[in-house]
Amino acid sequence: MSDIIPITDATVRSITELGAALARPVRNPDLHGTHYMALPQGWELHGLPTEAEPAHPKGTVKLRDAASFIRYLNDHKAARSRIYATLEPARFLAVLDDFYTAGENLSVREQAAWREFRVEFTVPASREWLTWTAANRKPMSQLGFAEFLQDQLPDVIAPSGADLLEMSLNFEAAQSGHFVASQRLQDGSHNLTWRADNSGGTVRLPELIKLSIPVFENEASREIDARLRYRVKDGALSIWFELVRPHKVLEAAFRETWARIEQDTGVPILLGTPE
Repeated sequence: MSDIIPITDATVRSITELGAALARPVRNPDLHGTHYMALPQGWELHGLPTEAEPAHPKGTVKLRDAASFIRYLNDHKAARSRIYATLEPARFLAVLDDFYTAGENLSVREQAAWREFRVEFTVPASREWLTWTAANRKPMSQLGFAEFLQDQLPDVIAPSGADLLEMSLNFEAAQSGHFVASQRLQDGSHNLTWRADNSGGTVRLPELIKLSIPVFENEASREIDARLRYRVKDGALSIWFELVRPHKVLEAAFRETWARIEQDTGVPILLGTPE
């Protein structure tokens, strides 16, 4: 004969309380844990959203200028926010929900954070910088060089625009002939002599030209020198320019943007990328 356990009021009450407890959402004690509810066998377990703790911010905002980046960062930054920077490509990436710092007396586990709320500013190069760097060290015909100079004349501050225009027109006139001699002058420039059937002339080529162009969009112009080079082969002239240390001009412009962002946001910038 099997034992029969009597069902008392206390037993019924305990079973009822247990069922009610299982039917209620359970608050996860983990710092970033999702609340849950235990369901009968065969049912699935689903995380429960809660109005008291909404979903954490997530996504990457992409902005086009430093002013917008600074404003957005100031609107959403926290004490743990960090900015990471790279020069190639020129980019600033802010992680607004970066790790908590150890100075807040948190354990290593408690320092963890989502790191999923980000703001990105890839610094766009100016049209002038793209134009000159794309043509850097690339030989051109005399006509091609003349047309290039005429198109970019506003970017050149020395020699004067009138002198450059005269030089480019002389190159256009010389395209029907061939170059027969060159002479280096005391100031470093060269006189290139050309001959045709019934005409001829001399084109003076300066040693270098000085540019004033912005590196990045909506930024101040910077001076950079370009050395002029040429080669005569079988009477044909090839000419090109070589920008002088363009990487240092790029770096100086980037560091200026760096200083502006760090000063206007108060958020430290680290050289590198968050992984």
